[in-house]
Amino acid sequence: MKKIFVYCCVIIAAFTSCKEIDLEITPEDYFASGSFWKSNDQVAGAMLGLHSQLRSQQQNLWSLGELRAGTLRDGTSFTGTASLNSAGIITQDIRESAPGISGWAGLYGTIFQVNNFIYQVEKADYLTDAQKGYYLGQAYGLRAFYYFYLFRTYGRVPLVTEPQAAVNTPTSADQAYKARTDTEKETFDFIKSEIDKSEKSFSGNYETKNQKAQWSLAATKMLKTEVYLWSAKVNIDGQSPKNTNSDLQLAKAAVEEVIPKYNLVNNFAEQFKSASMPTMKGNAEMIFVIRYLNGESTSFFNNFIYAASDDITGYMDDNGQVIPKDPLQTGSTGLIRYEYKMDLYRLYEKKDNRANATFLNFNKGNTSAVVFRKFLGTLIDGVRNYSDDYPIYRAAEAYLLLAEIKNKLGADPTAEIMAVRNRAYGGQAPLFNNGSFEANEIAIFYERTKEFVSEGKRWFDLRRMQDGNGLPLLFRKNLNLVGVLDNNDAQKHKILWPIDLQTLTEDPQLNDQQNPGYKGT
Repeated sequence: MKKIFVYCCVIIAAFTSCKEIDLEITPEDYFASGSFWKSNDQVAGAMLGLHSQLRSQQQNLWSLGELRAGTLRDGTSFTGTASLNSAGIITQDIRESAPGISGWAGLYGTIFQVNNFIYQVEKADYLTDAQKGYYLGQAYGLRAFYYFYLFRTYGRVPLVTEPQAAVNTPTSADQAYKARTDTEKETFDFIKSEIDKSEKSFSGNYETKNQKAQWSLAATKMLKTEVYLWSAKVNIDGQSPKNTNSDLQLAKAAVEEVIPKYNLVNNFAEQFKSASMPTMKGNAEMIFVIRYLNGESTSFFNNFIYAASDDITGYMDDNGQVIPKDPLQTGSTGLIRYEYKMDLYRLYEKKDNRANATFLNFNKGNTSAVVFRKFLGTLIDGVRNYSDDYPIYRAAEAYLLLAEIKNKLGADPTAEIMAVRNRAYGGQAPLFNNGSFEANEIAIFYERTKEFVSEGKRWFDLRRMQDGNGLPLLFRKNLNLVGVLDNNDAQKHKILWPIDLQTLTEDPQLNDQQNPGYKGT
């Protein structure tokens, strides 16, 4: 059987090495077997498999959306016992020779499997029209979701839509590769067309499966909101947006269709406690989540907690109370590898309950630090199990995306901002005062910063959200935790990530195709 070569994602260059893998697009016992793709149950199982592959990408997606966002520390942990990971990415030391993440972020392996699913389902005469439509709605949505990550990371990317080894077996190594699109617009237009196909395939069916842990029409609508808001605000191919108002109206219509179907959970902290509070799995706020279950799979959030052996005696919390030994009951947690900046914790007002639901504050002498505890999982037989669901979309984001859309349209975003704020303040939030576009935009940005810590949103927020001159906030140097890049020739090209040298060298279609500003770095 012929194979196509792809590269495994190198999430963190500091501790993961790059390796080439032979990805079999059509393993005999699954895709090409004459006994598979014969029944609805098999297709349902294959869809579960696609979501299992999405779960395997969770840390990767987090890395793309969180590491460069200006809120993480580098150097040594506050306990002095561990070196923090990903220093080069966190400090924007992104170079062609050391990109920190490689092989197209490892996303093509999952895309190939989605491609094959679509190919098999489109020709499945054993499915009803309703079954086929729902499956294709999910698959087109997932494919658009992956390509949107690739687009926001690299700009132009290869568009692979067929399971090549299954349909057109390549006769040479060169044929196993595909060139990048000629323009960013070509990539972006494809994403929009995939969203359109997903919407049409669902035919208005808002059913959710597996307690929100499978893609749904609501997830497609949220993705559509993000995509059209992006095209309304972000330059593509160096050109300013041309259809801002119509794109904003499409985004607005999509998110306004979602909002009435979901509700904010009364207690901010409890919505994430799906491991210790199983009734919160698929709760009313969640629109689409990555599912983790004890005994099946756990997330990487053990990397955010101090080790049980770390000496934390003498530390006090934000109220001046002595912190007891091991307050988070770390169990068998290993070394702390990621730590958020104290400046992030200081963004929260005292009465904002998101602060201490998201972090535990440590203070001793001249040392002040925060430990992330939002996805803390639960203790099982003395071992902490990190099996909280990881949200991709939830109702709070729908409200804040609508606030951002309204602000760009010149409308008042107060109602949407206050809906999220009031939950954070137990119904007694300070009133938001509608102001200029820039003042509103920055207020929405900081609201998102406090609401979505470690949900992989902030780097993309910095790229999309604007100051009064239309420049992305990642260049705004006079605001706290915002201007992570300089708007000059030394750094402005780092809006996009470089393609790693191994991929450039081994893919004949990528000759002289490095993103501008990186060649030779």
